[in-house]
Amino acid sequence: MKIGILSQWFDPETGPAALPGVYAREFVRAGHEVAVLTGFPNYPEGRIYDGYSQRPRLVENLEGITVTRVPLYPNHSRSAVGRVMNYSSFAASAAALGGGALRDVDAIWVYNSPITVHAPLMVHSRGGAVPYFLHVQDLWPESLTESGMIPGGRVGSAIGAAASRVVRSMERRAAAIGIISPSVRELILSRNPGVDPGRIVFAPNPANEEIFRPRANDVIRDHATPFTVLYAGAIGDVQGLETVVEAVDSLARSGVDVRLNIAGDGIARDRLEALVADGGMSAIRFLGRVPQQQIPELMSQADAHLVSLADSEFLRRTMPSKIPALLASQVPIVGVVAGDGADVLRESGAAVLAQPGNRDSVISAIRSLATASAHDLAAHGESGRRYYESRFAAEASARTIIRALEGMTGGN
Repeated sequence: MKIGILSQWFDPETGPAALPGVYAREFVRAGHEVAVLTGFPNYPEGRIYDGYSQRPRLVENLEGITVTRVPLYPNHSRSAVGRVMNYSSFAASAAALGGGALRDVDAIWVYNSPITVHAPLMVHSRGGAVPYFLHVQDLWPESLTESGMIPGGRVGSAIGAAASRVVRSMERRAAAIGIISPSVRELILSRNPGVDPGRIVFAPNPANEEIFRPRANDVIRDHATPFTVLYAGAIGDVQGLETVVEAVDSLARSGVDVRLNIAGDGIARDRLEALVADGGMSAIRFLGRVPQQQIPELMSQADAHLVSLADSEFLRRTMPSKIPALLASQVPIVGVVAGDGADVLRESGAAVLAQPGNRDSVISAIRSLATASAHDLAAHGESGRRYYESRFAAEASARTIIRALEGMTGGN
């Protein structure tokens, strides 16, 4: 089968933007031909990667995958205008300049975020005549309102209504819809009753298994060094890290030898650093942005790893990419999350959970791991790895997608 991939993001981009490349390689390993239509790499810093120079069209071969790139406006700032230009420029370029990139494909796998991918999708699928698997990554228009990208009032309502119509159009025309959080199924069916429930399949995102895998822990828990918790990722408003910072500070002041290392960057970093500095919180350290390739080494120096997400109805339906990455890495986890993410961590046995926004709950969770034996910490990690292999592994998730694609094309 010849599989087309339509995604604004692709290798060598990192984080969530690496997922299309993970799936592409799995499709090739399964014996399929893959053609990709994407943009020039610029995530997460919002600048074109070294080695690339934008032009109307670039075709390259990456590990046997034909990749066609079209230009876009590089941006990943907090500016709503910048983000809109980033999303819309790729949509326009992919629709106008991507001709032939997905020619003769049997089916298309679509990385559905942002929803502006609708324009090139309709062009290259000929309005759905070429069957496509719509892999829902973010909830739209909810993502727009939660991020503050659209204003309130009539203007915001109009934008939200237009986005909802686009979402429903893509869902109705899709031959299959992939979801990465179980509760999204009910949301899709409630807002789009015409969708056949049988076309919705649970296809959770894997980790980048070339980077996130079990490694020896370099830290020996002899209690001579602080119990180190690592947070590596985006530092934004939705992560709700203030409560965790306050909890770690409280533990340290009470005599628990604990440290929180925060690696990453984001719109809330300056505010969080000011909170730490003003409060004299010596147990918290900021490491800045760390290249993804260096994250495993950093992880091996920590005793436990943090997943944190604020609580809202919208966020309860999300599945942070950090969860499969940590499960794959076979590490103990402090899970300050609710909803689908909390359910997965609870089932995995890898985590001690805390309620988002509840400092006492976070204190209790971190204290539980900080006082655990090395054997118990290892058991958390091993349980998480087994769960990852059974539910989230790239091969298993790709197999789910391939079965759906084959069902759409009659197995060709």
